[in-house]
Amino acid sequence: MKLVEARSNKLLSIRELASKAGLQWRTVYNIEKGTAIPTLGTVRKLSEALEMDPREIEEFRAAIEKSIRGKELARVY
Repeated sequence: MKLVEARSNKLLSIRELASKAGLQWRTVYNIEKGTAIPTLGTVRKLSEALEMDPREIEEFRAAIEKSIRGKELARVY
């Protein structure tokens, strides 16, 4: 599911979701537009605001995968 769909399903505007998550509205806009990959902290905040598992949101997958890869590399060293 896309972030915009998840937000729309909760009947939230970009500004409302950003406020609920404690983020700038431009951050949510850029993630939805595909010009920004959220940090894990941002993923957590948005997921909590949407009351959803972050793995359900398409735009969050890159941040989650990057984190997992980073942890695997950390374990190797």
